[in-house]
This record gives sequence, C-alpha cells and structure tokens, in this order.
Amino acid sequence: MPAQDYYQTLGVDKTATPDQIKKAYRKLAMKWHPDRNPEDKANAETKFKEIGEAYSVLSDEQKRKNYDQFGTDKAPNFQSSGFSNPRHSAPNQGHFTFKNAEDLFQQFSFNFGDDQMSSGPFGAFSGHNGYRTKYGQNGRKFKGDTVRYEVGVTLEELYFGRNKTMRITRQRVNRQNGSTFAESKTLNFEIKRGWKSGTTVTFEGEGDETMNVSPGDIQFVIMERKHAVFSRDGHDLVKTVRVSLKQALLGVEVKVSTLDGRTLKVPVTERTIHHGFTHRVRGEGMPIKNTEGQRFGDLVIKFEVQFPERLSREQKEAISRCL
Repeated sequence: MPAQDYYQTLGVDKTATPDQIKKAYRKLAMKWHPDRNPEDKANAETKFKEIGEAYSVLSDEQKRKNYDQFGTDKAPNFQSSGFSNPRHSAPNQGHFTFKNAEDLFQQFSFNFGDDQMSSGPFGAFSGHNGYRTKYGQNGRKFKGDTVRYEVGVTLEELYFGRNKTMRITRQRVNRQNGSTFAESKTLNFEIKRGWKSGTTVTFEGEGDETMNVSPGDIQFVIMERKHAVFSRDGHDLVKTVRVSLKQALLGVEVKVSTLDGRTLKVPVTERTIHHGFTHRVRGEGMPIKNTEGQRFGDLVIKFEVQFPERLSREQKEAISRCL
C-alpha cells in the first residue's frame, strides 16, 4: 500500500468530485511549492511531491478506481497460483519523483490558465530549479529561466559604491537553422552606497535563449565578503575591542580607523566596562541606502575584557582595599 493516503494528502473525501480534487490540488501545490517555502525547502519538496503523487492517481479515473478497490493505482496481476496482495506492494512509492511533481504542476497551469497561478499580467511562478518561469495566457512557456550569479563585494565597495562590470556567457539561437551557440557579453551596473547582501540586480532578456522561447533574465546577487575589522548589523558597523582589566576599570580611549580613512579617537571613561559592554558612536556606520550619503548608521564598539590569569598577594590586597 502506498506510504500515504491520497485522499488524506489532498484533504478530500473519498466521494470528492474531480473538480473538488483539482481545486484541492491547486491550493496545496501553490502552498507547498518549494520556491514559496525557501525557509523550509526540504520539507516543502517532500510535501509537494506527495501532493503531486496523490493528484496523479486521483485525477485519473482508472487509477482512482484501482486505488479505491485495491489500494494501488494498478490492477492486481492474477496468476495461476493466485495473486499477490497489492496492499503489500507500493507500485507508486519510489517511482514518482519530484520532477514528476513539477512536470504535473506545469501541466496543471496549462489546463487551468494563469489567472489561477498568479495575479500578474502574464502569470508567473518559479520552476523547480528555483528560477522564475513565465507563461502566456495559453499556458505555454514563453520566457526562459532566470540565471543568477553571486557577486562577492567588499564592505568598502558597499560603503563608497562603485561600478561593476561582469562578463557572462549565454546561449543564443541561430535564426537560420535553429541551432544554439555560446555568446559572451559584458554587463555593467552600479553598486549603490549602503546596499546589503542579497540585493539583486536584474537584466531582463539577457539570459539564455531557446527556439520559440524568448531569452530569460540575468540576475546578479550581491554577497558581502567578510571584513577584517568590522562586522555589519543592518546600517551599523560593529568593531570588537579587547581591553585589560585595568582599562575596563579606569577607562580607555579606543582608536578606530574608519572605512573612509579617518582615525577616530573614542574615549570610554564615563563608567566601568564589563565583558560585552557596547559603546555607540552616532553616524559613523554604513551609509543608509537612497539618502545620497546624507545619513549613516552607527559605529558600535563591543568590548571584551581580558582578566589576568594570576594576581599577587599585594595586588589582591590593593584591590580589596579599593573595593
């Protein structure tokens, strides 16, 4: 018997009509498609496959009849010695793959039209490869997949902004004979001040092209590289500073070399410093996007206190007298 109850998977009764089964499948497939569940993709892929398997059986009149009677979508194989109990076999289990589920999903979008799949003007949904696929009103794919490239940039580049040049190789179609060929192209874009990891830049129609399908998009995803001095927390820059116990008790002046080449002298003397204590310097962090360099986050100095491994008797007595 299959590992799942197909009716239970789709949340319908055994008396459900084909239309009810279709509606249940559409709702669940949209809900559990992995591209809509990036935080829990592995679980979503499993559920999406189960939903597709259930619909592939219950939407087929003969398979559903076999499943209702024998517990499997295939009729039993009668032999002279009798037949094996199909409830102890699982002809679907292990054969229905995630690709089968994705193919079924795309066929489903063809049958029901894009108004069921998206509120956009053409209709859109991500394919199983994680890229966006667009369909026309007749359900046929008319635009190629989006290809994403990660672009590693330094914290300084995100602080100052810069122009970036990327060379890509894409597939193009020879219109005379329909063959494809590789083509190199240079794409330029501006990294703006204050951008964060995950910011994307899209070049529409600059991706791969196939016959009868217009070129897909190219998308560059900004990925911030680790910095030797600062870590980033939103618009703030965080610098960790180690101080001695003496400095923690008596105060310290911290020197910070900023990303734009200045040296800040930051006195921290108004109170004793404990391990994990932070001191904030307003306006010395990262530029805030879309403010043309007029607004900045803060510099956050985080302290780590180094305690001495040993104290002499005299030192202990001195500390005892002071405290």
